[in-house]
Amino acid sequence: MAKGWRSGGIALFLGAWGENLAFDALSWVVPPLAPPHLLHAYMPEAIRQMVSPAVLAPVTSAVLAAIALLVLSLVPPGTPGRVRALATWLLGFWFLSEGLMAWVWLDAPAGVIAWSLAGGVPRSLAVAWLLARQQGPPAEQR
Repeated sequence: MAKGWRSGGIALFLGAWGENLAFDALSWVVPPLAPPHLLHAYMPEAIRQMVSPAVLAPVTSAVLAAIALLVLSLVPPGTPGRVRALATWLLGFWFLSEGLMAWVWLDAPAGVIAWSLAGGVPRSLAVAWLLARQQGPPAEQR
């Protein structure tokens, strides 16, 4: 019987958090890839004075990681096309949370918002792949 590697909840959370932070860090190197929560220049002045991107990135990444763990419970191990299903759920939550935040708080051109939201596609795929890999195969396959 093959032994599978399986991470606990804390390791899964830290993996998703780290991956989201990596995507946020990438946006500092390539600014057009910035997610809506890091479009600091387009936020209202009062918000810009209260919160810095250095605080927003880890906090928002932690929230996205928590959402990823919730999504992980929706698609059990062994589900055919699991990574695709996880990525689809994550992308839906990305558009909901980041899109709503952009609509309510940001005064950015539509093209900037669209490009920023599109960055959720590779992020969702990467986080879904990592979580599926970390969680391992279903119990009956271990």
